[in-house]
Amino acid sequence: MSAIAIPDVLGRFIVTTLTFEELASLDGKELGTANSPYAVIGLSISKAVVQADANVNSTSRGVALKSMRFPPETSQNQIDLRFSKPQGGFGFFYRAPGAASLTVEVFDSHEIELEEAVFCDVEGYAGMIRARPEIGFVRIVAGIESLDVAQDFGFYIDDLSFGRELKGSY
Repeated sequence: MSAIAIPDVLGRFIVTTLTFEELASLDGKELGTANSPYAVIGLSISKAVVQADANVNSTSRGVALKSMRFPPETSQNQIDLRFSKPQGGFGFFYRAPGAASLTVEVFDSHEIELEEAVFCDVEGYAGMIRARPEIGFVRIVAGIESLDVAQDFGFYIDDLSFGRELKGSY
């Protein structure tokens, strides 16, 4: 339906917001199948590393998730979000130093692509809303433009909000 660049648009949903501050003790650890702190609420995050001192320009600041190179031999960085129940909307604050843009790809639960949006600012807010809850999988991708393949570049996300149900007044 549409890309969003401000968090207020998610106000029509009953949202869950993850600040990642509770993950500070996992600094430097990769999230994935073996380490999935949000599985209990129906969210799995992969291709991401906890970064305790990221200080993204978000509400909570502090702890954020940093992307991983995927495939590892490329300069493409990625974070994947998988929802056990399809969502109607989501959004997050981001910082992508060294990237020309951040691409957000949205898929249904069967991984059929629904929509894609490109965000060109170095930092900001990115997300999407749909007419009905059908977002099952989100892929966030940035090609980091670095001449030094050995250097550890990536993008960061923080204050991830998502919602399935509309508030009563909508």
